[in-house]
Amino acid sequence: MLSVREAGYSYGGALGIAAVTFEAQPGELIALTGSNGSGKSTFLKLAARVLSPTSGDVFFENRSLRDWRPKEYARNVAYLPQEPDTTFAMRAIDVVVSGRAPYLTRFGWEGSSDYAAAAEALEMCDAGHLSDRFLDEMSGGERKRIFLARALVRRPQLVLLDEPLASLDLAHVQHFSTLMRQVVERTRATVIFAAHDLNWAAAYSDRVLVMKNGALAADLNPSELMQPDRIRELFDVEAATVMVNGKSWLVPL
Repeated sequence: MLSVREAGYSYGGALGIAAVTFEAQPGELIALTGSNGSGKSTFLKLAARVLSPTSGDVFFENRSLRDWRPKEYARNVAYLPQEPDTTFAMRAIDVVVSGRAPYLTRFGWEGSSDYAAAAEALEMCDAGHLSDRFLDEMSGGERKRIFLARALVRRPQLVLLDEPLASLDLAHVQHFSTLMRQVVERTRATVIFAAHDLNWAAAYSDRVLVMKNGALAADLNPSELMQPDRIRELFDVEAATVMVNGKSWLVPL
């Protein structure tokens, strides 16, 4: 599905990422973690075609991203940036249906089938009851569900989320983490999300990628990552591991 081959990107003279190689398969939930400035957002922007690699290349379905037409790529890949614009006053259903834009003709308008798809996406995100609410009247957790529905309404094969758990309270972190797992299981899409909290990143994911100084330092399953020696090596943090319901959880020492 997604293949990153020796991809690098520099912001002027500053390194974003360097020589990253990575493969994602259909139906995976993949967490992308690492310290601030390690290259997580740059990685996602390259996969989303927001940025073009300055070295190496990125492929989707065995085609270089350079060869995809923008609208065609947007039908298959959805990207939710770290801070989407939430200041405008729009109803949730209208925000979500705007995600159908890649399927419209140049001067076309959304039709009944587009609104039906938007309502379905809202229900998938447990946000159907918010359909007629205005975005600027919602909590942060509610808005995140609306923007996830907007990403899903085009029925993409790949969903890229930049820190979707940021600024959420504990209940909403748990709910959104569960929701990402359900999206993968219901749609067979691949979801790659950036996160800082290792416990939540690992609890629901199939794989965890660790970025460090612009490089992909580790690609592990959660049980391999959540070990004190691994955490010390990758994050310079001393931590103990506690098993709860068959999952490993880290407790910093």
